[in-house]
Amino acid sequence: MKSIALVLILISVWLGTSEAFSSRTVRRATAAIATDAVDEQQDAYDHDDGSRRKIIKMVSLLSSTWSLSPPASFAAVEPAIGSTAENPVAIIGAGGKTGMAVAQALAEAGLYCVTMSRSGRDPFTNVKLKAEVQSFIQHYETGVSVLDRETMEAALKEVHASAIIYCASASRQGGTAFQVDDEGVGNAAEAALDLKARFILVSALAVDRPKSKSYQITNTLGGNYQGIMDAKHQGEEKVRKIFSRKKDYVIIRPGVLMNGVSRNGSIDLEINQGDTIGGGLTRDELAGAIVGALISGKKGFTVEVYRRSTATPLQPNYTIPSGYESSSPTYEGLFESVQPDSKIDI
Repeated sequence: MKSIALVLILISVWLGTSEAFSSRTVRRATAAIATDAVDEQQDAYDHDDGSRRKIIKMVSLLSSTWSLSPPASFAAVEPAIGSTAENPVAIIGAGGKTGMAVAQALAEAGLYCVTMSRSGRDPFTNVKLKAEVQSFIQHYETGVSVLDRETMEAALKEVHASAIIYCASASRQGGTAFQVDDEGVGNAAEAALDLKARFILVSALAVDRPKSKSYQITNTLGGNYQGIMDAKHQGEEKVRKIFSRKKDYVIIRPGVLMNGVSRNGSIDLEINQGDTIGGGLTRDELAGAIVGALISGKKGFTVEVYRRSTATPLQPNYTIPSGYESSSPTYEGLFESVQPDSKIDI
């Protein structure tokens, strides 16, 4: 019984997820080890209370490993990333709808996060969240400007950010495209490199296709948004250059952000590489994909994400399928066969 139970626990530790074994199974297996171990030690070391205490202490430590498990739709995340409130995932640009959706997705996956905004206002002040979700979300009360690298890095260091998700973009009050989507991205990426934190950039689909209608229309919106596709392209290039050695980055290029919420989650989505296919998706679907990318542990890659039903070639000379598509019933599964940027024509 002891050997079987031990095998169950070792497999569960390896998988790091409650999908393979329930917490009840683990507790039973742990209890079995404890009982058998104590019985054997009673026979062999009846005179040595210290040995029994060591065994029981060891079993207690093993048992505590499974006190919390992420939901079944998400696999286990690397322990260092968002596993505790002391090393959360920092969301820059959390005052916007996308940043808020990402915070909720992280919390629902059992990952701690801290929201940061230019104004310093808590984006969830007037939003009622479930208590168990709210418990995973903190807010940094001082305003964080992506144009002030020194102050931004100090804030990220203060919260011990283990990963940084950059959701900020040009806005009427927040700055021009070249300030936020180019310069600000570079500042945040440099800070992430210094802090040894994973960096995830939310960019835009079609940034590599200046001849496409998607690029040309979006790039000429005027005002603070003028040239936004040019700026996003330059921001992406800065990220790849900054992480040219470590490759500890992920670039997510969403399609058109649609109103409403997802009906079926990741099963409706598709990711692609090479920037040849466009489409649309909701913000909660985008947030799910971002968290899935983080949890997957993959890095050094760029993907486009959209609903499979909306897939459209970005230019007439592109075909569907491209050969780089991937779909999955789970968000993290979308990234199972993703290729690094070094193997994709970007």
